[in-house]
Amino acid sequence: MSRLLNPRVLVPLLVVAVLIFISLRFFSVPLPGIQLPAEQISFGAFSLPNTFLATLLADVTVLALAFAATRKMSLVPSGIQNVMEWMVEGLYNMAEDIGGHNARKFFPWAMTIFLLVLVANWWEFIPGFDSIGYLESHVAPGTEEDVLTHFAVEQYGPIRTIVNEPYTPTYEEYHEAHEAHVLPTNEATGKPVAVLVPFLRAATTDLNFTLALALSTVLLVQIFGIQALGLGYFSKFLNFKGGAMGFVVGLFEIISELSRILSFAFRLFGNIFGGQVLLFVLTFLVPWLLPVPFYGLEIFVGAIQAFVFFLLTLVFFSGAVVSHDEHH
Repeated sequence: MSRLLNPRVLVPLLVVAVLIFISLRFFSVPLPGIQLPAEQISFGAFSLPNTFLATLLADVTVLALAFAATRKMSLVPSGIQNVMEWMVEGLYNMAEDIGGHNARKFFPWAMTIFLLVLVANWWEFIPGFDSIGYLESHVAPGTEEDVLTHFAVEQYGPIRTIVNEPYTPTYEEYHEAHEAHVLPTNEATGKPVAVLVPFLRAATTDLNFTLALALSTVLLVQIFGIQALGLGYFSKFLNFKGGAMGFVVGLFEIISELSRILSFAFRLFGNIFGGQVLLFVLTFLVPWLLPVPFYGLEIFVGAIQAFVFFLLTLVFFSGAVVSHDEHH
């Protein structure tokens, strides 16, 4: 009890309590809308998905880590060099166990994918990453709210709504229109109906990103297979030497190859998107305590998903360079 009465402990606790009270009493911060498609962020005449912006951020982060780790290398590593060397050495040893003498060829691709997915997953936990954006009103064209919205545009020039085009109004503009009773309101809170469109959203919560990564990986599998076996690589798909049974097995190989794309894409997307929804919901219900252990769990899941993608990539690369002919 005496420790709690210590001014060094008591003052920070009181400051935090006051900030929490003020935020709950006087501020209402809308949560990001939960939807599968990425939100479009406008830049003048063109727009980009917020997940694409997050992908660029992840790319820059990976390059920055590589630069920081190799800028001043020493025989006795420390800091970021020590961490990166530990990670690269451990994963390379694993690549050698799986790919054998082909590890030097496979590892750069698999390691790049691992780092990109890991960074893209973990950027989600940086404060403000998916909570800084602009407010957007979702109204259906032709509804009463849509008519009122157009009336608001005529009466209040700065207020723009997204019926068919993007816009970036301020919350004060929403309140101005709300007070004039020209924008739809939430009956429970009495505040304008709006959702937060974040400027950034975790890249791996976009199926386009995970599908592109899966297609790239499977394409590399075919390239490595052709480099190692030549055109004979395709004999496992079109096997006429084994008769009817060989032909059926070839069809199953084609199905297996296509299923890898779905497995890669949906495994990563489903786990990260589901985790993001879980954190949003828990933060909305119990914002100050309950989400904490789940944040730790999602950090672990983000690392595991990157590691699984890394392992499966190496396994598929290694399987592609092995001939299925009997004489081998």
